Amino acid sequence: MPNEVIGEKREGSARIRSSGGIPTIEETYSFLVRADSKSTSRFSVLATAGLPIVNVSASSYGLTICRTKDATRREDQPDLWDVTCEFSSEVEEGQDAGSGQDPESDPETWIPVYETKFERREEVVTKDFAGSPITNSAHMPYPTGLVIGRFLPVWEFYQIEAATITDLQVLNRCEVVNELEFRGCDAHTLLCTVVSSVRGYYYGAARRLTQYRLCFNDRNWKHKRLDIGPAYLDPGSEGSPCGVAGGWSAYKNCEGDVINGPLNGSGGKATFGTGPAIREFEMYPKVSFATFLRS
Repeated sequence: MPNEVIGEKREGSARIRSSGGIPTIEETYSFLVRADSKSTSRFSVLATAGLPIVNVSASSYGLTICRTKDATRREDQPDLWDVTCEFSSEVEEGQDAGSGQDPESDPETWIPVYETKFERREEVVTKDFAGSPITNSAHMPYPTGLVIGRFLPVWEFYQIEAATITDLQVLNRCEVVNELEFRGCDAHTLLCTVVSSVRGYYYGAARRLTQYRLCFNDRNWKHKRLDIGPAYLDPGSEGSPCGVAGGWSAYKNCEGDVINGPLNGSGGKATFGTGPAIREFEMYPKVSFATFLRS
């Protein structure tokens, strides 16, 4: 028969201490376990079904999480083990990829712990926050767009992966955008880069530990340009450029000078007062993040 938790023992303790100025609750629970044999391994005893799981199980009041689990075998009855579990409400910084996971499960299935940061980036915008094109009072675009600074949220995390993941596979995950919605973020709004990827011996087996970085841009990661040019597609002109009916006509002002005029996104003149359309160009490969990131 498998190891069995006979029950929770009467002894226990609790205390409150200060950690960085924050009150921290700590509790101790004790259990009696009967092993299936006198030669049962120590790890097997710690993994007995029914015992709290480190970094997963909460106390009966839900205020603390199991942090340590200690098993001591009785000398006079070697099939009996006294197991002590310590619970704490303290939040630790710098937790690794396994935090909050069942240590007895496969590390290659653990959900990474996402750390949120912010970074400052400069961005050239072609519309203001009200959605109006950035043009002069005559509705003509400026030679350059408006450069603004933005704070973009960044998620960094580690993920334990199989050792069979090749370096080429890792390289193909760097500087790519999400093809589909991921973690509630629309397609093309997440830019994934690989910070580091190390093949080594983790949690008892050969595995790969990879650090990823996701930067979220709610305006997507496509390159944007004002749709302007010295010519427009004119159905009434001669010629047929690129298979389009009609031809090009020079964009001229009232005095007959050729200018860079606003276009409507389809090659024609923009309606007066609306400003130029915005053209978007995909600058990064599209990948389904769900094929390699766990969330």
